[in-house]
Amino acid sequence: YDVVVVTRSVASARARELSLLPNVSLLEGQYTDESFLKRAFEGAYGAFVNTDGFTLGERAEVYWGMRIFELAAAAGVKHYVWGALDYSLKYGKYKEEFRCGHYDGKGRVTEWLLAQKGLDIVPSVLTTGPYMEMLYDGMFVPKLVEGGKTLEFRQPLGPHGKVPMVALEDVGVFGLWVFDNFDQMKYRDLKVATAHVDFNEVVAAFNSLQAEKGGNMQARWKPLPMSQFFADMGVPKGVPVTQVFDSSARHGAEGMTFEDNFSGFWTLWSANVVERDYALLDEIHPGRVRSVREWMEKHSYDGKPKKVLADNTLGNSKKALFRFVMRKVSCGLF
Repeated sequence: YDVVVVTRSVASARARELSLLPNVSLLEGQYTDESFLKRAFEGAYGAFVNTDGFTLGERAEVYWGMRIFELAAAAGVKHYVWGALDYSLKYGKYKEEFRCGHYDGKGRVTEWLLAQKGLDIVPSVLTTGPYMEMLYDGMFVPKLVEGGKTLEFRQPLGPHGKVPMVALEDVGVFGLWVFDNFDQMKYRDLKVATAHVDFNEVVAAFNSLQAEKGGNMQARWKPLPMSQFFADMGVPKGVPVTQVFDSSARHGAEGMTFEDNFSGFWTLWSANVVERDYALLDEIHPGRVRSVREWMEKHSYDGKPKKVLADNTLGNSKKALFRFVMRKVSCGLF
């Protein structure tokens, strides 16, 4: 495949880094600009589309999730792959406590897309989940206590909860498999993860590796009530989730607050109702990371925060960085 990477700035460090990869070129524009999308999809064989619900907001993400597909279909795109998340509200039988805007927006689009049959374009879905790298940056980061010798994980995961974490390094392999296996992935949703993990397992994995390597750090899990967890994060009550991730966001100000959105996030994982077919994932990607311990060992995880998420990498602009469009002529993709 030759890949065209859509970026808001071809001069950004991350865009330049990607442009150095073989068969990669850049195209500057916004995925909320219809005239740009029409140009981007012209001559394309396939597209991988992953919108950013944090900056769009739940309502706009549903609209653009559908509208981008419509534009791709009109342009003659053959294979359309939607980057999705689990439909939390539906998993919770539509109980309000499960509502999580950046998950539910994508989940609604998934269900609509997979019903779009009888067209020249074929949709597929790649559903991921919380990144294992969020142990470095995000809601899984521990607090350093006792003079810096103990990692204290405080996440409000219920006693029977599990999070289907996924190692970022494996997502691309699964994404490529989706494109390489068109017939198998017609109107299908490939749901990926590394493992269902709770924070007792995170702590055990860390302590085991420390013991093996003669380290002097220890970890423990001290789950906080959800209200205290959010209070400790320092986000004022009532602030829209879109404003937390992008203070200049034009969309979503009327949507869910940060606390309400992520309360649904933790309610979903605490209920432990989301499933993955790990036998299928092993078959597709035999070399994938299989456990949080393996991931920690591979990355020499020490519990110290490290920037992974893209929120602040473009200065004051915090919108989604890269979206992919693949083009095809005669016998090749470019």
